[in-house]
Amino acid sequence: MLDVDIKLQKIGGSVITERTSNRPEPRLEEMKRIAKEISEGLSEDYSLALVHGGGSHGHQIVDETEIDKGIDSVEDLMSFSITQSQMDELNYTFTNVLQGEDVPAFSTQPSASAIMKDGKLENMDYEAVGGLLGEGLVPVLYGVPAYDTEKGCSILSGDEILPYLGDKFEVEEVLHGTNVRGIYPEDPKDFENDDIVDRIDSMDEAKNYLGGSQYTDVTGGMRKKVEYLFEYGVPGRIFDATESGNVRKVLDGEDLGTYISP
Repeated sequence: MLDVDIKLQKIGGSVITERTSNRPEPRLEEMKRIAKEISEGLSEDYSLALVHGGGSHGHQIVDETEIDKGIDSVEDLMSFSITQSQMDELNYTFTNVLQGEDVPAFSTQPSASAIMKDGKLENMDYEAVGGLLGEGLVPVLYGVPAYDTEKGCSILSGDEILPYLGDKFEVEEVLHGTNVRGIYPEDPKDFENDDIVDRIDSMDEAKNYLGGSQYTDVTGGMRKKVEYLFEYGVPGRIFDATESGNVRKVLDGEDLGTYISP
């Protein structure tokens, strides 16, 4: 546990990539906007770590190759390695954009130390992340295909990395930047102007609202985000990172989106 306040923020892959694209396609202008908001929101009062999703760099190839179900062939091994490379490329691009806005972003590869067991994160070296935070850097972690002791490969989602670190660092809440305003009482594709649910206090309550994802999502969509928060016992805030100013606002402590209280 560091003797400093820590904030953990995830930027979803649907925010920084063209999620529906069949090839890796970053959204550079969105990255720049978000990087500027993060830069303006940085404060000496806390240390910040970021996590980002895979979007078009990860979900499509995993869905096509099904490497998340296990490694059975040489072709699977190639897909495993190519998926990692595509996620590395996205992380490099996002980190570079952050650095361009004077954020001391430090690319931090989770799969270098993560060990999964049948799709569940067993262990990941978080002490190095803590050391980087202590030095004043902004570690930038990301969803990855990772070594699995049972299947050879499974997907370590940024949605699990976020509360995993939140638990280790005992943060007050983690910040989930998505492409919707929060959790809706109905499907947001059809009820975009409806009020969102302000707060959810149990997974049973959450199940009343949560379905799947509007995109190809090999990591479970919104439902899995919420499940991980309850599993790790870490409070979280789900907010719209596509709306200009929101990334800065949540860093400043504004009450946006849906609050999840395990």
